[in-house]
Amino acid sequence: MSIVNSTLQVLPVGSNDPGTYYLGLMPTTKGRTPATYASIGASYSPTTGTLNVTATRATYADLAENYQADKQYMPGTVLQFGGVAEVTVAEPDTTRVAGIVSTNPAHLMNGSLQGSSVVPLALLGRVPCMIIGPVAKGDILVSAGFGYAKANNTPAPGQAIGKALEDFVSVAKGMIEVAIGKI
Repeated sequence: MSIVNSTLQVLPVGSNDPGTYYLGLMPTTKGRTPATYASIGASYSPTTGTLNVTATRATYADLAENYQADKQYMPGTVLQFGGVAEVTVAEPDTTRVAGIVSTNPAHLMNGSLQGSSVVPLALLGRVPCMIIGPVAKGDILVSAGFGYAKANNTPAPGQAIGKALEDFVSVAKGMIEVAIGKI
């Protein structure tokens, strides 16, 4: 078996050549049949549309889930459960924190959700977050309102969004990387 890379060169399985590779999932002459690629840890079922793979790394760094929002929000915006849809912009110090709007999730759950304002909320991992400083690396972040986060190292239950991964010394609005789920 071979894998075809983006320049359509055929490479043997186990090749150490870096790059992006695409697994061809094509119907056979007998119709659409399941395919198993045991040597690379992958299988595909055309009847269910399920591709099972063993991943060793991901380009992006967060696990996200799609939610219905009351409007479209920019990546990095802090949202809470509530409003006229499932989520809305977070109020200051809310205990109803839902997550941060993701930029490019490594894994997106509820991917078939449809609606006029579907947003991917980062639930775990690293993601950019709009903040109001100052914030120090390692600070616990809570909602500052209007979609921003702020430092609060003694949050009430349900307030914590994540931890700052970098310093932001200005008393101003900015964007920093945040670890979600590591509180």
